[in-house]
Amino acid sequence: MVDGSIRSRPKRSRAAHWAIDGMGVTLVAIGGVGVVLPGLPTTVFWIGAVACFLKTRPWAVRPLLKTPVVGPAIIGFLRWRPLGGGRRRRTP
Repeated sequence: MVDGSIRSRPKRSRAAHWAIDGMGVTLVAIGGVGVVLPGLPTTVFWIGAVACFLKTRPWAVRPLLKTPVVGPAIIGFLRWRPLGGGRRRRTP
């Protein structure tokens, strides 16, 4: 491998893809219940769903980000870059 080249991510198995996708759908559903029930938070579950969907189907994230109440909170969380989108350290 040439120094400085970008490594490609290993492909996920179909089972891993379905598991991450299923977890995202489940988190969206729980967040949807949280809209109706006063004690259940919505934003936390939808942030988890966005994290799952960014890995499997990025196009599904847009409707969650356009939600007027929790959309700005999710965008703020993603701008904080907790999922590894920040600067990478170089080893000497």
